[in-house]
Amino acid sequence: MSTNLETKVTSVTVFRDGARVTRTGLAHATPGEQSFIISDITGYAQDDSFRVKGTGAAALRGIDVKKKQLTFEPAGSLKELKAELEKIEKRKVSLTDLIAYQESRVAQLTSISKQFYSEFGKWYAAKESKMDQMTAMDKASMELLRDAKKKLRESREELKEVEAKYNAIQSNISRVQGERRTETVTEVAVTLDVTGETDIRLDLTYQLSNAEWEPNYDVDIADKKARIRRIAMVSNQSLEEWTDVALTVSTASARPVEAVKAEPFYIDVYQPVVLRAMAAEAGGAGRPMPREAADRMMMVEKEAGEEAPPAAEEMAERYAETTESISGTVMYELPGTVTIPSTVEPHPITLTEEMYDSKRLHFWNAYAMREVVAQDEITNGDSVLLPGPTKVYAAGDFIGQTYLAMIAPREKFRLGTRSAYDVKAEKKLLAKDTEKAGISKGKRRREYKYRLAFKNFAKEKIEVKVVDRIPYSSSEKVTVSLQTPSIPYEKSELGIIEWNAAIEPAKELSIDYGFVVEWEQQLEIRPPLP
Repeated sequence: MSTNLETKVTSVTVFRDGARVTRTGLAHATPGEQSFIISDITGYAQDDSFRVKGTGAAALRGIDVKKKQLTFEPAGSLKELKAELEKIEKRKVSLTDLIAYQESRVAQLTSISKQFYSEFGKWYAAKESKMDQMTAMDKASMELLRDAKKKLRESREELKEVEAKYNAIQSNISRVQGERRTETVTEVAVTLDVTGETDIRLDLTYQLSNAEWEPNYDVDIADKKARIRRIAMVSNQSLEEWTDVALTVSTASARPVEAVKAEPFYIDVYQPVVLRAMAAEAGGAGRPMPREAADRMMMVEKEAGEEAPPAAEEMAERYAETTESISGTVMYELPGTVTIPSTVEPHPITLTEEMYDSKRLHFWNAYAMREVVAQDEITNGDSVLLPGPTKVYAAGDFIGQTYLAMIAPREKFRLGTRSAYDVKAEKKLLAKDTEKAGISKGKRRREYKYRLAFKNFAKEKIEVKVVDRIPYSSSEKVTVSLQTPSIPYEKSELGIIEWNAAIEPAKELSIDYGFVVEWEQQLEIRPPLP
């Protein structure tokens, strides 16, 4: 005995590249073997992923999964539209013939009138015709010509209306034919051995591929703290409506993971092969341009206003309950139920909101940047941050958007690159001397002296990482020597110098340094020195 069982999607677990769906159905069963048919399951369901659990006085005998083709007819009647189109087409042909007839009639009347007037003079001179005959002929031909032109004009206007109707009906036919579609669905037959009259509850679980989620983040940076909100952009393109379902978001992948077996790496003596009549052109691939970590972003200061009225009570937010498996997979179980329709657009679901420690850093590249920039170094918590788009805020004000790479637990990362208006920096050229190093040596010498000046406008001490560069020579004929800076540097390599400077509140700081370049007089340096 077979019975159609109506089911509803009750719970969904969304993976990063798939989903696991559970459908639930209730039925009353009588003793004996009974088969329950569950239809209208999406065709994207994987045939080998179906599993059944349930309750009731019955034993599971088997599951049969098969695909079916369903044809959905349009709401409009295609037969009626085609009948109307045929009728309009006949009228269109009739009007076309009528217009051609009236056009030939006008041409014929015009030709007869011209011929009559050209011959009438001869007849009148020979006294074979009278003037009254010409007047009567003129009146008759004008009436006939006027009638023909009127019918021609009316026929052309009607033809325009008929053609408009014809095009409209054709458009409707195309639309109706386009609405007719064929869809593949999955049908599952669950066979049970019912031992007694009972109420049956079946939970059918299967996996599908046309659903996924992508992590997004909202990061709000405050003083020494950063609030990170995890958002799951859930995409449901499974052709199934998830209405009032229990939703779980998992960091696991539905795709199988492979452990690659190690294989030997053999090497041998190179045996050159001579190729004749072949020329190889060397093509160089351009080096990828470095991508900036983030755009420069400006912080918006809040204006101090008058005392505000008591704030309304904020709406409480409920976040997902987080669990972690032994393998490191994190599961976010949403409270209550969620509705996610099957559409192209993803649906944002807030998972968690957590507070992390952060530290504000300042950075200035003296030879390439006009302003000091600020960043916040955030220390991640105990769970991994998956890659995803990230919106960055400072005290609730939007300052920019970036892309967050994968961040391991307790790993430090930087966000919120923006112009720092609480500290001013300037690079000044103090001296530039050019002279010969010595007549006998035949060398030239150029000396530079610079000052890096800072002023702190903040109410607290600021630490700035400062980077500058001097020329670096790869030739023995050109020497570059760095003079001792006023503040010791942290690192100097290939002409790039780094300092870590601390500036007290409302104080100024200067770093003075210089360098000397010497080269043989007959040489020309490229690129030219500043």
